[in-house]
Amino acid sequence: MNKTRDPYPITDVYLLEMNAVDAATVTVGDLCERLTNDFNTGSDYSSVKEVVSDFKKVDASKYNSISFGNAADGGYSVYIGVDAKNRIRKIFADATVAEYIQHPKEKTSYLSHWWDKEDYNDQFFSKLKENRIKLFDLNSKSGLIAIGDYGGPLRNFLGVYNEDLNEKGDLNEVINVDYFKKDGILQNSTPIFAVKFSYGLINKPEQSNFSSSVIHKKLKPYQEPINYSYTELFSNQLNENCYPTKYIFEDYLVNKKKIHLVDYNFNFNLDIKEGVVLSGEYIYNRLPKAIQILKKQSKILFKENFKEAFELRKKQFEDFIIGIIKDIEPQELNLPTFGRKKKQNKLSEKKIEISKSDGIAEFFDGYKLKEDVSFRLTNIILPVKKGSYPVYLHCYDSKDEDGYKSTYVKIVVEGIKSCYLNKGKDGRLVVNRIFKESSYLRDIVDKKSKYAEIDKIDLRDTKTLKEIEKLKDIEHLVLANMKYIKDWSPLSKLKKLKHLHLDGCIIDWHTATSFFKAIYKLPSLEKLSTDVHTWLREPMGEFPKNIYPKKLKDFEVVLPKDLKDEKPSDEYIDHKGYAASDHEQYYMARILQVHNFPNFEKIKSFEKLRYYNYFSVENKEGNAIYNLCSEYLDLSVLKNFNKLRDIWIYGYDFNKSNDLKNTKFLEAAKKILKYKKVLINGISEKTLKSL
Repeated sequence: MNKTRDPYPITDVYLLEMNAVDAATVTVGDLCERLTNDFNTGSDYSSVKEVVSDFKKVDASKYNSISFGNAADGGYSVYIGVDAKNRIRKIFADATVAEYIQHPKEKTSYLSHWWDKEDYNDQFFSKLKENRIKLFDLNSKSGLIAIGDYGGPLRNFLGVYNEDLNEKGDLNEVINVDYFKKDGILQNSTPIFAVKFSYGLINKPEQSNFSSSVIHKKLKPYQEPINYSYTELFSNQLNENCYPTKYIFEDYLVNKKKIHLVDYNFNFNLDIKEGVVLSGEYIYNRLPKAIQILKKQSKILFKENFKEAFELRKKQFEDFIIGIIKDIEPQELNLPTFGRKKKQNKLSEKKIEISKSDGIAEFFDGYKLKEDVSFRLTNIILPVKKGSYPVYLHCYDSKDEDGYKSTYVKIVVEGIKSCYLNKGKDGRLVVNRIFKESSYLRDIVDKKSKYAEIDKIDLRDTKTLKEIEKLKDIEHLVLANMKYIKDWSPLSKLKKLKHLHLDGCIIDWHTATSFFKAIYKLPSLEKLSTDVHTWLREPMGEFPKNIYPKKLKDFEVVLPKDLKDEKPSDEYIDHKGYAASDHEQYYMARILQVHNFPNFEKIKSFEKLRYYNYFSVENKEGNAIYNLCSEYLDLSVLKNFNKLRDIWIYGYDFNKSNDLKNTKFLEAAKKILKYKKVLINGISEKTLKSL
């Protein structure tokens, strides 16, 4: 069968975020258009054959978004496919199987697995071509593609209007949402965020008994309860000079204190300065320009409906500002007091505050659009270049370890432009509109941190390690997801590095020479470690005899508990070794035993040697024991390891030393002791020789 060419090839697939669905429907479309031209479809399918059969009968080409009903609430995964420059090219939104996968909060490095790419993408250009179903071209006029629950991320803000629902959104309390529509379709200028400014009488709570509480204590002197408010509308079509509240309250705004971040009614990172005293004269003098800014904003937001909408917004803004000015001491503006006397009141006070926010705050840093866009649950939005993007369904069946079959349907948006996967300052996944340095890596460099976890996303160009040369102060470095890197030489520039850990990396025979040359040149390296999923092979061909580490003390493979605890089947109940259920010796093919290091005999700085004994069908006591007993393994070099104190052979269970009588383990131990007097699995030379 001829392979179909992928028009938008990718190199990696990453889990972006979990889409928390509580209306049994996954939606994908333009954020601002908000499903006003929506393909409402889906079903609880039991097989891919049913899916393909149904969608062959449907013409979805006239639509511009999709709502896929799946008959089940849950946590549906959203993945993205990137190229070697971490450009996002594809979005894969699960529509039928809820995996409930989320990144841990402390996550700072991310792995992309080859089987994700095969399942989600590659197989649809080879063996499962017929299961790749074209739906429509998503025309994103706003440049914001959203994946969310039924109604999308702005459901509560903008409302939902269709044959099934008539939900009035919160924005309608400020202005009719129809002002943002053209021929019934929401436009790219539709607000995506709103912030409410309030001015009024604020009661201060007092710690007291019932009779003296605020609501029962008469205010002296009496103050007229007032409450003026204005809601600022935010859009990605506006820049920070298009907001009248920013201009008129410029001197009163401050970055919000972190303690306020738990307030879900106020998800805006600016606040009014604590204890601020408003100046009526200051506000009054800035009002005319603020109105001009509002007019500029309204022309962008309302377009065809500008005249009517602007008059409405102007009145809202003027009522708010003039109401504040009238309430501030009139003599400040040399206005008549109308017989009012200066009021003294310590129990209650009138003040301005930011009282509420609605919509998507993640795009805004105050009034400015963020460079780094983050994600949370149903607020999964990618900024892209405005344009048309083909939308497909990818359908396939898959069985889990227990043989249970699931029918996967993924909504796939392809050909994404001007959107890059990156990491924010805290190490969490973000996207950028432009290609830029990893904020996480830059923060490590600026702080001169001693520890870092770096993955392919931080590299920006996943074919080169050049970016890690910036980590001049790093002492403990975790490299994650580094696969088939041809040139490891940038690693040798980290002169202070003491501990290098490899997590999910692939260093095969072709790239191993470059890797070992680089780490052997590290003047401070004391420990090398890997996780169990890393492939680390020895170099092919000749390796320079004069290159070896001068301070390397230890090499460790970190194994998970479940792998250690695996028990062999009844047929092999007396066999030893890790990964006991893996009869294909999958893990054995990955492991590089320490004596396979190039120029091993010259690494006299070793203080501990660790061997990892994996299950073997042919060798009852395990693979490492067999190798240690082999006549081909020359251990005479150990006699020159003056700092070596102990050797551990992991994956060989025994209760007491007497259990080792007449075993290959004892044979291997005595072979070692012939050249070096060390503790072996904590047992002394004297005890081992007595067995």
